[in-house]
Amino acid sequence: MSDVKAAVLVAASRIEVQEFARPSIGVDDGLLKVESNGICGTDVHWRESDTDTPRILGHEVVGRIVELGERAAQRWGVQVGDRVAIEAGLSCGACRDCVSGYGQNCAEGRSYGSNITTAVAPALWGGFGELMYLAPQTILTKLGDDVPADVAAGWFSPLANGIDWTGPIGGDVQPGDVVVVLGPGPQGLAACLAAKARGAATVVLAGLAKDARRLAAGQSLGADVVVKVDEESVVEVTRRISEGRMADVVVDVSGSVPSAHTAAELVRRRGRIAAASPINAPGDVALPLADLIWNQVRWQGVLSNRPAVAPAAAHLLATNIDRLRPLVTHRYGLDQVDLAIDVTAGRVPEEPAIKVVVCPNGVPD
Repeated sequence: MSDVKAAVLVAASRIEVQEFARPSIGVDDGLLKVESNGICGTDVHWRESDTDTPRILGHEVVGRIVELGERAAQRWGVQVGDRVAIEAGLSCGACRDCVSGYGQNCAEGRSYGSNITTAVAPALWGGFGELMYLAPQTILTKLGDDVPADVAAGWFSPLANGIDWTGPIGGDVQPGDVVVVLGPGPQGLAACLAAKARGAATVVLAGLAKDARRLAAGQSLGADVVVKVDEESVVEVTRRISEGRMADVVVDVSGSVPSAHTAAELVRRRGRIAAASPINAPGDVALPLADLIWNQVRWQGVLSNRPAVAPAAAHLLATNIDRLRPLVTHRYGLDQVDLAIDVTAGRVPEEPAIKVVVCPNGVPD
């Protein structure tokens, strides 16, 4: 069997393309030909980390099954040749969190493209490779052939997050609500689309003036109002459009300390805040607890998505392909992973990105 190429983080900020033996597949596992892999802000963070190296990054993975064990085929309900999206988490399936549907909180859990090194056989534990191993506990979702792989890889995971974060376990958006989304990255854009799908009457998307391209993308996904927070106050804009009532729901995906405080100012009495993306704001954030308590605000931390929302994410993806396709702005090959991560991080000013993907087996025309 021919060797498999993969981009490996061998040390902090150092990525090399290496070759690995093609793994043998048993009755309970499978092998995926990776068509495309979305770049996430966590990839930017993990590239700088010395922990869990060497490892293959890439966790927003879409590809076609090329080998499949008999029991795996029955368990997953797929066959060789099917296009699938992969959930990043590999949970134990037996603890209280897993049984309750919150596998992302599993204490024994591992994740593709995250905390499994290449020393763990068969090494191919991330999406930045021509092939990726599918362990028995993998959770996957079958996608239609009419869903382009690059669009699916770019948006399936953000949409799944957006559905959960605007749903009952997050901000619990209700028909007619005023929703404010802080942060116009892919997660914020997906939250706009998900909030509209849940019936939000008005969605406000806030970002910086330099985010003009992403703010415009938010409008294409349903944001009714965009605010450049370094030019005007999102609090005052929200007060005006809500006639003083303020936001029913605030979805904070910016990951900054100032936005955590802004969220507290934006939310109405008995409103809801869904807060994600803590990576850019490590440590404690001093929230105005007296105001939140007095106003009976529900502040909810959210972390990735529950597998249960995957079918809804697949539906939202499939029904919005024309809107999402232009928002995959950059596509790179396996030997350009470093550049792809730099572009995602905004370190290449001449290449402003919305969503970046890596295509290990060749960039589509």
